[in-house]
Amino acid sequence: MNSRFLASCIVLLCLCSLPSFSQSSNDNLRDQALKVFIDCSRCDIDYIRREMPYVNYVRDWKEAQVHVLVTRQSTGSGGIEYKISLIGQKEFTGIDSEVVFTSTPDETSDLIRQGYTRMMAMGLMQYIAKTPLAGYFDFKFDNEGAGIKEEKIVEDKWKSWVFDIRTSGELEEQESYSSLVSENDVEAEKVTPEWRIYFGGSYDESIRKYRYDDQEYISERTSYSIRHLLVNSLSDHWSLGGRAGISSSTYGNVRFSASLAPAIEYNIFPYDLSNRKQVKFQYRVGYGYAFYQDTTIYNVIEQGLYSQQLSVGADFRQPWGNINISAQASNYLHDWSKNSLRMWAGFYFRVFKGLSISLSGDAAFIHDQLSLPREGATPEEILLRQKQMATNYDYSVKLGLSYTFGSIYNNVVNPRFNERY
Repeated sequence: MNSRFLASCIVLLCLCSLPSFSQSSNDNLRDQALKVFIDCSRCDIDYIRREMPYVNYVRDWKEAQVHVLVTRQSTGSGGIEYKISLIGQKEFTGIDSEVVFTSTPDETSDLIRQGYTRMMAMGLMQYIAKTPLAGYFDFKFDNEGAGIKEEKIVEDKWKSWVFDIRTSGELEEQESYSSLVSENDVEAEKVTPEWRIYFGGSYDESIRKYRYDDQEYISERTSYSIRHLLVNSLSDHWSLGGRAGISSSTYGNVRFSASLAPAIEYNIFPYDLSNRKQVKFQYRVGYGYAFYQDTTIYNVIEQGLYSQQLSVGADFRQPWGNINISAQASNYLHDWSKNSLRMWAGFYFRVFKGLSISLSGDAAFIHDQLSLPREGATPEEILLRQKQMATNYDYSVKLGLSYTFGSIYNNVVNPRFNERY
């Protein structure tokens, strides 16, 4: 009896899983709706589908009539600027536009998704107007809410300054392990078209205890830093600025250090295109003085040195994918053999319909570890990563592939049983 009941349930589930071939009178209208591909890694796609049910959401950008590419940048106030690029394809090729939504730092995630979805819908109207669904739209302007008749003067008592204070603590306890971590940060930043001014400070502390075979091993780390950045916009391509700071790190064997480094930067593309493409070159030269906790491998307890650094970075985001490449070379001027070269790269390509490939990695050639302690480290300090160790290199690589197939449409939102199997 139980086996028959179980078999009946399985058959019923299978039958319910079969696609329905019944058609409503509006199916033909749905077929003529605009085909849209949403290219946004941090958008609430389910919310967008619910709020804009009048388009067909396709999962392959080559099938779309409009490719909606959303990029994000932080604003000086601590909010996020969403640039929504609408790229026409097929019969809309050459009809491109861009709309922008900017959130404020105090807005909730719900208000933010309402904002960028509303702007996305407004941008799509020029394409929807050329489809049969255009006759089903009506528009209304909230004159009272906008206060369009009132003359208002906006005064900023903070003079564009934004302050951010963060603190966190974590306690973890097991029979053989315990950990106490504290992280504290304070930041102040002012961003205008002409200037970027930043001050930041942090203090971090961690105490980890390991108990094994009636012995206890303790790893303690503390660090603090005070940072300052000043940048002036010289033109659409050039910027002039500098960095200054003081810091301390028990892990890095630095009791106290101070540095000052002026810099200049050139962007091949105008800065207002930075959300889609940028190729930047930055050069800086500076002076730093350090007091070490223990005598270093070069038999010094304190020293002042000049150094220089050249950075190159390229970032492109297009309908076919993303590319991000950067490299940074630096050396001490008193001895050019004390140098380092660091490189980062990330690629994401939509190879063809349904197939995407991602590859990212970083590598460094390190010859400038001047603060390493002369006495080295004990086996316990090495295993607990309590002291920095000498190395000539480090690298990491990550490769990913994905392939999807089936129906090109993805309009329905159904969050039931949303767990991954």
